[in-house]
Amino acid sequence: MKINSGMMEEEQLLVTLKETYNLSRPIKCKFLRGSFNDHFSVDANGSRFVLRVYKNKKSHIRNIADMRFELDFLEYLHTKGIPVAFPIRSIKNETLNAVPYNNELRYVALFNHAEGIQIGQINLSDAKSFGNIVAALHKKADQFKSEFSRINMDQDYLIKEPLEILEKYIKVLKLPDISFFKTRANLMLERINQLPITNGAYGLIHGDLNPSNVHYSPEHGFKIFDFDHCAYGWRIHDLAVLRLCFDNTTYKVILHGYQSVRMLSAIEEKSIDVYSDVLLLRKTKDILDMLEVNGSSNEEKTKVVVNAIETLRILNDKSFS
Repeated sequence: MKINSGMMEEEQLLVTLKETYNLSRPIKCKFLRGSFNDHFSVDANGSRFVLRVYKNKKSHIRNIADMRFELDFLEYLHTKGIPVAFPIRSIKNETLNAVPYNNELRYVALFNHAEGIQIGQINLSDAKSFGNIVAALHKKADQFKSEFSRINMDQDYLIKEPLEILEKYIKVLKLPDISFFKTRANLMLERINQLPITNGAYGLIHGDLNPSNVHYSPEHGFKIFDFDHCAYGWRIHDLAVLRLCFDNTTYKVILHGYQSVRMLSAIEEKSIDVYSDVLLLRKTKDILDMLEVNGSSNEEKTKVVVNAIETLRILNDKSFS
């Protein structure tokens, strides 16, 4: 069965699974979801896994070392008791494996299955536990060492790059300019520059901790997956993502749970709201990057840019504290 243009076929992936991993037969493989990568659900005689096929030409993945860093990080977190979907090693004892496809190499990784369902409206007791887990992840990450490197989600990544890519598309698509946002962007930059880069405030983060990347079940608890955007950055990045995804009551309980494990400094806690606005700016570049990776049309890109300009207008009209 063919999935879509540009995606590897399930039949080819079945061959890859049989040749690469020590899995029980019969093996079934079915397309699960696509975005920056393609994911497939795998059933190996009743044991469940998720196969990721990495897509090429992503701006946040510079080379194969970035992929290996992520997988090493996940193995490390798993050994430290953090509930993450960790990679399964191949017959050759590799977490990352190359597969030829359409005159290029595509890389695949197999992960253990994340039990449960995507978190939505979680009860307050579970919200506190989840905050504990996020803080524990951050604290354990401080001891992680790797021979590979990973990007930094610094000021350029968060503010400069998104504005530059927006201006590029605006020029090509002949849309209204965003010079009105310059003062607001400078205020955001000033606030970000006040954040500390010591004492655990800056370090490895998940980078995309939205509910679609976390599963929960009463039996197994939480499991976090899809660390494709993991990077070095301010720890409040992950908290700002959660602030954007949950109602205020739930978010406050998550934050309380987090701070019972890792206390935030006053400037960190004060900056989460502004950082959330910064993420709305950054989100546009991520979406445009994804559209480029997937070969989407100019019409789709135009819709994203038009929505982004409107978001900037809304942010520009907000009070700045």
